[in-house]
Amino acid sequence: MNMKAAIDCEHASPHCVPRTRGRLRFIVELWRWARRMDRLVQLRHERSQLLELSDHQLRDIGLTRHEAAREARRHFWDDIGWRR
Repeated sequence: MNMKAAIDCEHASPHCVPRTRGRLRFIVELWRWARRMDRLVQLRHERSQLLELSDHQLRDIGLTRHEAAREARRHFWDDIGWRR
């Protein structure tokens, strides 16, 4: 953006947002979306790994085989703690 456009935008109206802010917002939203997708892939992987644990390992983390199977069947988008 050139200097004249920046000055015109400052004096034009309070609703005029420079293009760089719009681009920055887009990049931030894209980053949030990418982080969310990464979290969903990780969650799907973790839930599938529960089925591979032995009974002894499940006992160590406080789960029964039935609870692990139920957790593994949940959809990957069914994530309670995604806003960490």
